Amino acid sequence: MVFKHSQQNSILLATSILLSPVFSAGYSTTNNFVDPKDNNKDCDCYVLSSGQDSQTPQYFQYYRFYDFRGFADKPGQYVDTPPLVNDTQDAGSEPVWNAEILNSTSWNTDWSIQNWSKPATEEFPVRMVNSPANIFISQSDDDDSNNNGGNPFTWLTLRTSRLDDFQSAGEIENNQQNVKHCSMRMYARVTGSKGAVAGFFTFFDDDNESDIEILTNDPTDTVRYTNQPAVNKKSGDEIAAASKEVASLPPWDEWQTHRIDWLDKNSYWFLNGKQVAANTYSVPRKPSYVVMNMWSDGGSWSGNMSKGDSAELQIQWIEMTFNTSGPVGGPGGGTHDKRGKGLMEKRKAKGCETVCKIDGVKETGHPEVVSVNKSSASELAVSWGLLIVVGLASVAMGL
Repeated sequence: MVFKHSQQNSILLATSILLSPVFSAGYSTTNNFVDPKDNNKDCDCYVLSSGQDSQTPQYFQYYRFYDFRGFADKPGQYVDTPPLVNDTQDAGSEPVWNAEILNSTSWNTDWSIQNWSKPATEEFPVRMVNSPANIFISQSDDDDSNNNGGNPFTWLTLRTSRLDDFQSAGEIENNQQNVKHCSMRMYARVTGSKGAVAGFFTFFDDDNESDIEILTNDPTDTVRYTNQPAVNKKSGDEIAAASKEVASLPPWDEWQTHRIDWLDKNSYWFLNGKQVAANTYSVPRKPSYVVMNMWSDGGSWSGNMSKGDSAELQIQWIEMTFNTSGPVGGPGGGTHDKRGKGLMEKRKAKGCETVCKIDGVKETGHPEVVSVNKSSASELAVSWGLLIVVGLASVAMGL
């Protein structure tokens, strides 16, 4: 059973529990919420291959690349893991680690670290508390510099651990709150004890959510791909069409590229560029945002983690190309408004003169131009909700 994110109101981390924001040389954002197009400002739109055959061109207007690999200035800088939350730290009010990065102005432009909690119930017997102390930077201690100036590479860690009376968890949300269709990827692995869930998903409410979930109780070759709701609210029975449990995959405790393509009427999931699941059931219909979390609540879905144990979701980078349902301006497109008021404003048509690809590029995170066609700009009409492509034969895709 999938934990429902909205069982308890989600609360943005209170300013009073954070250290004063600082500018970080390690984390930077170019997101001015007017024209978020990372690493190639020439691009007017982005193309990728998706669909049932994994060969159908899909187009998006915006692009973001969140890179967590290059924070270290020297070897050993982030190799010491912060201590686990202790039994007295059950209010979600702990300060964030690595505040020079994770509470910088740039970080807070893009991300919100969560501290909401939910009580124990008969179905979910362990109280869960999200803590900022479970979000931190880690660093490799081996000789793999990963092109980080000779320093071992870093990654973002989300952690969950079991205490005597509660489960301490970690969650972050992206501040672009009005995404309407996207392709999002993360290069990540999951490590640690049984009884936890790593999640990477889009969310609006319990009926508009598309998930990648890794259960540490599962074999390392198994991943769950789900469109919510996965449970019938009246009967309590699982909905068979909602979830795909896929086995014989590359192991999730090693670095893999996980991907969700949320399209108008279909959801597709990929692992390392290969489509592994598809669904037409309950494809999200509402403007959403991206969430990553690492959690447990003792329920039948997550399992019950043993006291003193912990598990981690480790992420090197996140890549996202997307459309929006309304103005992209303003952090989160405005608010966490679950009702989506005012989000359906349409943008005046704009030509897509320069088309860029994000797959098959020389360097991940750096889109490359595949077509410049001024004559077909008028044939590529861009709206906030969907990029409608007309006259594709006149556009050289270069895929």
